Amino acid sequence: MSGQTVRVGGRSVALDQATQWIRQYFDAEANQAAAVAAKGRPYAFPVYDRMDTGSGPSELNDGDLLAPVLLNVTPKLHAILNLQAVRPDLEAVLAAIPPKLTLQDAVASGAHAEPLHRIGGLLDSPAPLRGVGGTILMKIMHRKRPLFLPLYDTQVYACYCGPGARYPIKKSPQRTWAQFLRLLGDAMARDLDEQPDTWKTLMGCAPDGVSVLRVLDVVAWNLGGDPESIQLSHLI
Repeated sequence: MSGQTVRVGGRSVALDQATQWIRQYFDAEANQAAAVAAKGRPYAFPVYDRMDTGSGPSELNDGDLLAPVLLNVTPKLHAILNLQAVRPDLEAVLAAIPPKLTLQDAVASGAHAEPLHRIGGLLDSPAPLRGVGGTILMKIMHRKRPLFLPLYDTQVYACYCGPGARYPIKKSPQRTWAQFLRLLGDAMARDLDEQPDTWKTLMGCAPDGVSVLRVLDVVAWNLGGDPESIQLSHLI
C-alpha cells in the first residue's frame, strides 16, 4: 500500500494511515479496555453501531434519538422534544428506503434525491427544528439505513466543502439543507465509485456488518480536523 492514497472529497491521506485509523476505531476489545482505564478514550464502536434500542428498522424510539450522544454530540432537551414532534416524518422517510439500498446504487438511479431532500427539508422548514442540525439528524438516521444515509459533521463538511477545484461542493450561504444533502450524497458516491479497490482495502480492516459509509466517515473524521491533509491534497 506504500504510496497509495485515499481521497475523501477534496482531501487525501496515505492509505497506510487510513487503514491504521480504521483498525484502531473498530477494535472493540481495545475500546472496551479504554473504557475502564484511567483517562482511557474509547471510540464509539460497537456501542453506537450495535446499540439495541428495541425499535424496528424503520422506527425511531426515544433511545434512537439519543444515539448522537455516543458520537460526542449531545442533543439538548428542546432538540429531543422537536425531534419527537417530527418522528412520524422521519419514520416515513425510512419506510420509503429499502434497507439494502446502497447510496451508490441510489445515486446511479437518482433514487437518492427524494429521501435526502425530505430529510433536509425538515431542517429548512419555516419553523426550524430548534437545536437540531444536520449533524444530530444524520447521526440518528444513519443507524437505520447505514448503507444509504451518510453521517455528517463539521469534519465531513471540511472534507467536501471548500475553495478550489479539488472540493466537490462549493460553499454557499444560500444553499438549503435539502440541496446540500443531495450534493453530499452525490460526492460521496463518486468517491466510492472512483476508488473501489481503496475502499475494499479499508473495508477489510473493519468488522463484518460495518458499512462503507461508516468507514468513510471515520476517515473523514480524521481528515477533516487535520490541516496537514490539505497540504497533501495539493500534491495528489
